[in-house]
Order: sequence, then C-alpha cells, then structure tokens
Amino acid sequence: MEESKELNHIIDVAMLAGTILLQSGSEIHRVEDTMLRIAHAKGILDCNILAMPAAIFFSIENTNISRMKRITHSSYNIERVCHVNQISRKLVAGSLSLEEALEALTQLKTSGFPYTKRQTILAATFCAPFFSIMFGGHFYDALGAALATFFGFTFSLYVDKLIRIPFVTSFAGALVFGLLAQLWVQLTPFHSSADLIIAGAVMPFVPGIALTNAVRDIMTNHINSGMSKLFESLLITLALGAGTSVALILVN
Repeated sequence: MEESKELNHIIDVAMLAGTILLQSGSEIHRVEDTMLRIAHAKGILDCNILAMPAAIFFSIENTNISRMKRITHSSYNIERVCHVNQISRKLVAGSLSLEEALEALTQLKTSGFPYTKRQTILAATFCAPFFSIMFGGHFYDALGAALATFFGFTFSLYVDKLIRIPFVTSFAGALVFGLLAQLWVQLTPFHSSADLIIAGAVMPFVPGIALTNAVRDIMTNHINSGMSKLFESLLITLALGAGTSVALILVN
C-alpha cells in the first residue's frame, strides 16, 4: 500500500512537471526528457512517455498503470520552463524531496505571468521602432512603428481575451497596425514609408519561439509535433500578411 502511494506520488510529480512545460511552450523533447529523468531518479526505469502539443501519456511496462493529461491551452512562458528545469534538477540530484517538488510545482502552476499586459504592450512598442531602423528606416518611420505597434498590440490582446484563436488575434493586430501605417504616411507631413513602419510593427507578432520549437522537435524526431507547430507558425504568419493586405485595400 505504501509502495503504491509512493509510486503515484512520483507519477504525480512527473506529470505535473510535464504539464507545466507543455503549457509554457516548451519543446516536446524537453518535456519527455524531464519526465523520464524524474521517473528514473525515483526508481521507475521501465516507463514510457509520449508528449504531444495536445496531451501527455505516461505508462509503466508490464503493469496496468497509465496516465493521460489533456492540454487544452498553452502560452509561451520561458520563465516557468526555467523554474521547472531547476526543480527537476534538484529533485534528480536528491536535494529536493518529492513533497517539496510537488509543492513547488503546484505553486508554479498557479502563479501568474511574470509580466502584466501593460508591460508587454510597452515592451512591444519599445522594440518595434528599432526594427524599422534596422530595416533602413529613419526617425519618423520608427515613430510611426511605435504608434502602430502600441494600438495594434493592444487591440490584439483585447481580441485574444474575447476570441482565443491565434489566427484571429494576429489578423486583428495586423489590420490595425497596417491601417495606422498607411494613415501615418498619408495624413502626417513626415516623409515616411508605410512598408518600413509595417516591417517594424509586425516583428512583435512574429511567432519566433513556436517556429524555433517546431524545428527543434523535427530535429529530435518528433515529426508530428514539429509539423503541427510549424503549420501553426505558418498560419499565424499568413494571418499577419492577410491583415496588412486588407488594411492596404481598405485605405487605397
């Protein structure tokens, strides 16, 4: 009885660690590797783990023990990924008990995002002008990119709160900053380029982490997961292009 309770405790910790990693945007290889290390460190050597963007499966060979966790939502939070890595390393090294690891992971799962929406908007607004300059723009292009990004990113977060569909969110944000870029060029006396303003404003929306994880998953032989993330990234890129195209049509 005591052995069965200990076994379930180990599986609970491994499943919770994998769930947090997957919900925080970690690559599939890291999810499976972390869960395997936890299980092996605690004496479960003959276990099988399968992680996908939508679910995690855990089973032990020659037993009827199996677990499945459905992942219904995810968002990119690299800080959580780092914290889970630290907890798992301490647990495997023996400097952290199962009870302490479970408590730490539970607190981590219920913790909020490290940055508020206001801070995220300000960060996007601050970085967009530098991309415009990097692409060959000048001060007024950068100023227009900052303005377009501020309203576009704010509107996209509002749409995301109502409709949690990445394609719609990206399309809405691109439509707003595309319209503002065109209006900035037409209504202000500054000599600016709408293309350079859009080039700067679009960068905070580019799914760089998702695309990087997709390539890493494919390279580690997680073809299904990698291809699904790759198509998700391409779909968001298509939404950004569609939003700016619609903005151009509306203005002209």
